Amino acid sequence: MALSTYLFSRSNLIFLLALICGIILPQGFPIGNILILPALMVILTITLLRFPRGFLLRPGPLFSASIRSNVMNYLVLGNFIILASIFLIHKQELWVGMVLIAAMPPSVATIPLGNLLRADKTSVFTGLAGAYLGALLIIPLIGLGFFKYIHLNYWTIILLILELILLPLALSRLAVDKAWDKIIEPYEETIIDYSSFLVFYTIMASSRNLLINWSSDLFVIALIAFVSIFFFAFAIGKIGNYFHDPENKNTSFLLLGTMKDCGLAGCIALILFNQETALPSLIFAIFTFIYMNWLKYKMRHIINKSNNKEKNTI
Repeated sequence: MALSTYLFSRSNLIFLLALICGIILPQGFPIGNILILPALMVILTITLLRFPRGFLLRPGPLFSASIRSNVMNYLVLGNFIILASIFLIHKQELWVGMVLIAAMPPSVATIPLGNLLRADKTSVFTGLAGAYLGALLIIPLIGLGFFKYIHLNYWTIILLILELILLPLALSRLAVDKAWDKIIEPYEETIIDYSSFLVFYTIMASSRNLLINWSSDLFVIALIAFVSIFFFAFAIGKIGNYFHDPENKNTSFLLLGTMKDCGLAGCIALILFNQETALPSLIFAIFTFIYMNWLKYKMRHIINKSNNKEKNTI
């Protein structure tokens, strides 16, 4: 299969269509704002079905691999986003949106992208699971540390964390144990496509007017997004080469250390705060989209090589 097939894949077209519809037809935002939470729960649950059965019951490898993932995603990448935002962003709503992004675990898109780029599956699964479990502690701590002067309903925050992180993990494990995932498997892509469209349409529709009134703060957010994704990818690649890490493991660390779950951040921003707070997640989502396609192009030799192997085995 040619690389162009992946660049013009359904997921890419769905994302672009969601942005275009959000700009041209923002009137559907009130409906999208109601449905964005269940849509995101569906995406997370179905994506996590790809975790093998009994995966979370083996805490040994999960604990050791999750440490590196949590360090890369929260301690390094998250702190960079927060520190850069503190010194460079002036508007409080946008700064809060950046803190939300910093508090997010890696995107679940690391699983399908990791499969495409032949990343080490064990590292991707353990790193992602460990980061999501770590988010149960890290998100409340960041909220208490940075939002203590903002009047928030902390029970709502706890409920959101349970609905968006713990519940999808639990439902996905139940579905795998009961073999319900086999029933869902033929419809996975369609369900994720519709749900992804709804999530990013809602975030774009909420941010449309704010994007039109472009400000210096938005330029700074775009700059931080570019550096935190592309520069960190360059640094992780160089470090991996220096320590002679296998290419598949280095790819897994690359994905886990650069891709934040922007849809999750935008959903929480819209529910807990306001439309302006969700704007940074949209900007990060656009840069993540560009980054994912850049990785596909950069690693096209891996994609082509694996495609040739599949053809030879048929």
